[in-house]
Amino acid sequence: MRDLESVLHESMRALGDEHYKKFLSDEIIFKWDSIVDKSISDNVQPIVFENGVLFVQTKSSAFKDQLKFFVEDIIDTINEYFNRGEQQVKEIRPAKPFQVAEFNESRRQVEQSKQVDINIDGIILTPEEVASCEASAQKIADEDLRAVALKTLLSRAKYKKYRLSNGWHKCKFCDSLCEETETLCEVCRLKEYEKIKQSLFEIFYDTPWLSSEEVQKIFAEKFPNLREECPIDFVNSTRTSLIQLLAGHLSPDDEDEDSNEIMRIVMLERRLPPDKVTPAIIRRTLGELHFNFADPIRVHRYKFSKFRNLQRK
Repeated sequence: MRDLESVLHESMRALGDEHYKKFLSDEIIFKWDSIVDKSISDNVQPIVFENGVLFVQTKSSAFKDQLKFFVEDIIDTINEYFNRGEQQVKEIRPAKPFQVAEFNESRRQVEQSKQVDINIDGIILTPEEVASCEASAQKIADEDLRAVALKTLLSRAKYKKYRLSNGWHKCKFCDSLCEETETLCEVCRLKEYEKIKQSLFEIFYDTPWLSSEEVQKIFAEKFPNLREECPIDFVNSTRTSLIQLLAGHLSPDDEDEDSNEIMRIVMLERRLPPDKVTPAIIRRTLGELHFNFADPIRVHRYKFSKFRNLQRK
């Protein structure tokens, strides 16, 4: 079995880095139920494995908070199961929206290809298209695996041609295919939203007291071509995400270090400039947001030393 695994890994590596990385990722995903305990597999879905990082999706936000307590055990279990240098998982992180979309699209394509087997059997590939598939498969030394790989490559080429014949076209940013009415594939669209979200984060972080409308206006001035991609609802949700992100890193044991961040969170939540924030507003805000904190903050333990210093200046 170990020899067969070695042949399989060598064959997939021969197809190139892109194919081999996907193979490593799929190996964890397909064997997930056998690797981890059922209590984990029922609540955590591996999405992609990249550069030593396993990105996962949890079925609930509650379990996402609990996951940090199991991360080290999961990493050790995966590495012990595979016992291969290439499989060394060093870190587990929540998957980004575009990674989840890419994962779902891949699975959807597999299901759709099963449903249209009769249709793609009627698709005729050109000699050039067949030769391209054969050239890729030829890199695999093992004859049986080469035959399987060639069959898969030919099916994918036919499925792509099937989509093109039904009005699909290439994504503006990548080689993925989009429906006729779209300009971006789902993955690239979510990547674009991630960029927009990051830009909004930066504006909110630097000027947390601004209203969402003011932040939207600043964004539109900086990126006029993306004005339509940044509705006010998206700006509001980005503000909430940043509050939760900042609050999730707070600890009551790091008062001096985190007091500026606490001020920032309060200004974000209340939309107030520094000179309008009072100790009472801070206490009330922390009390309302305590469930977002990494550790529950007991407000009476917090000393507002930095806040008072700022007020004196």
